Amino acid sequence: MNGQPTCKVQEFVSGNIFIRPNALLPKGYITHGHKHKFDHTTIVFQGSVHVKLTNEDGSVIEKDFIAPSHFLTRANIEHEITALEDNTTYWCVFSLRNTEGEVVQEFTGWHEY
Repeated sequence: MNGQPTCKVQEFVSGNIFIRPNALLPKGYITHGHKHKFDHTTIVFQGSVHVKLTNEDGSVIEKDFIAPSHFLTRANIEHEITALEDNTTYWCVFSLRNTEGEVVQEFTGWHEY
């Protein structure tokens, strides 16, 4: 991915909450732009991140978040996250969903989001 190191992510479920940790990222590491069919929260536990949001109308919002903090990304908004410090750690957290994007109460197996 553009010569940057790969960071292994071990996702997990707690009740009906899905958690995708991004831990101990080096300064400059970029989680490239992507979007989801649902709102989700990102919690910054350590370090700091720069977030670039691209709205559906093409307008861009950029903001930095320093731990401890969190931010909400709305559904269908492209977002890119860049670690501003070594060892930055953040988690993406959202309600567990089925393949249609509906909230579910029980985990039935891994699938693509």
